[in-house]
Amino acid sequence: MTTWRDELHPASFRGVPFHVDSDSMPVGRRTQIHEYPQRDKPLVEDLGRVTREIKMAAFVIGEDFLIKRDALLNALDKPGAGELIHPWYGRLMVTATGCSVGHERREGGMARFDLVFVEDGEKGFPAGVPNTARQLEESSETLLQSAIRRYKAAMAVVNRARLAVVVLQNGIAGVQMAIAQELRQLTGLVSSVEALADMLINAPGNFSAMIRGQFSSVGGSRSTGYRWGPSSSTSSTASASSSASSIEADPEFASTVAGLPEADPEFASFAASSRAIATQVEQSRELAAQVVAAAAAIEAGSTAAGGAATAAVIEAARELVRDALIVLAVRTAAVMPVVQAPAPLSGYPSLQQQVVSPITRPDVPVTADVVAVRDAIEAALVAAEQTAPHEHFEVLEVVRKQVRAHLTEVARAGVRLAEVTTLESLPAVVLAYQRYGDATRAAEIVTRNKVAHPGFLPVGVLAVAQE
Repeated sequence: MTTWRDELHPASFRGVPFHVDSDSMPVGRRTQIHEYPQRDKPLVEDLGRVTREIKMAAFVIGEDFLIKRDALLNALDKPGAGELIHPWYGRLMVTATGCSVGHERREGGMARFDLVFVEDGEKGFPAGVPNTARQLEESSETLLQSAIRRYKAAMAVVNRARLAVVVLQNGIAGVQMAIAQELRQLTGLVSSVEALADMLINAPGNFSAMIRGQFSSVGGSRSTGYRWGPSSSTSSTASASSSASSIEADPEFASTVAGLPEADPEFASFAASSRAIATQVEQSRELAAQVVAAAAAIEAGSTAAGGAATAAVIEAARELVRDALIVLAVRTAAVMPVVQAPAPLSGYPSLQQQVVSPITRPDVPVTADVVAVRDAIEAALVAAEQTAPHEHFEVLEVVRKQVRAHLTEVARAGVRLAEVTTLESLPAVVLAYQRYGDATRAAEIVTRNKVAHPGFLPVGVLAVAQE
């Protein structure tokens, strides 16, 4: 049967344990009483909750009480707020103030503390900082719009009657593969290379609407880019108007795209976001390499297979999907939060304390991983800039700068890696407790080093976080 004694938490401050005889804490509200002439009842003005000042009569005892005393004194002397494990209230963020320590000859092997803690509050002077995630999301929207305009401009001048179907299908095989792997919700609309080729030949506007529908706008609304109103072109430019309208999505397809499920990136963990970005960037760089190779072959004087019209359609489709993959990677990076770096533990709680009150550690990135993701996205953007016209180049360059700014902020709060050499095979939980004083970080070591079994770490050099 569980009793109230079983519910008590082992007391500690900044991970340093101690015992508690008694405690007290004021509760209630701060008030100001206003009394007025000719009135029987006062007016009581509420000024907020009373400041929680926690007072404890504590002690450390044992043959090593001097070591325990010095450890607690060191924890109390550190500036700033720290974590207090209260026997009755659990975890609290507090600042030590007005504490004292004393010894008594008749109580050999014991040191008594009068501890006073004040609950940690909010800083009174907030400072404005740029929202790099929002800026990056907005620049990705601009990049997507620029990519779609570039695609429509390229397709508007193509004579699709001269397209070689077989050559077109072979040229867009990589595009279809990228859609199937990274833009999965669109595979129902273009489930094969033949279906994609048919769309590019007979309804190129549907292709750009499909890509536009993959992403919501910055405000959160979905759009396919379809023009529901009449064209603004004048009668004197009837041929240009006809060419432009031929690359607009038809209403039925536009409504189908608008009904697709939402597919905006969501943050689950830094590791999951990094893996997703790596695959998206790799696909975009493959398409960029194909575009550069085709352009180099044409400049060298070789005749484009299937004719210039077929080569133009293949290039336009590759560039649009490449830019869409970059936008997807950028938006995945934009949802990576800028977290506060965790404070290192000043002491190691005992295993008994960790069983009762496991250490909670916020999800923080590894600096090297975030920097690698940042460099990979920048490399993909630079590759896209090689064949971009001036207007599109400027948009890509803005996105590149925003990616660097945001992911640099994310990496700033990350932890750095260190190397640990083991001379014998250890369980991951043992190394985690030896290294961090936190046995719950065993899974972090296993994942970082791709260990087959957490009970048997390989002998040799292992990569672990510094703190």
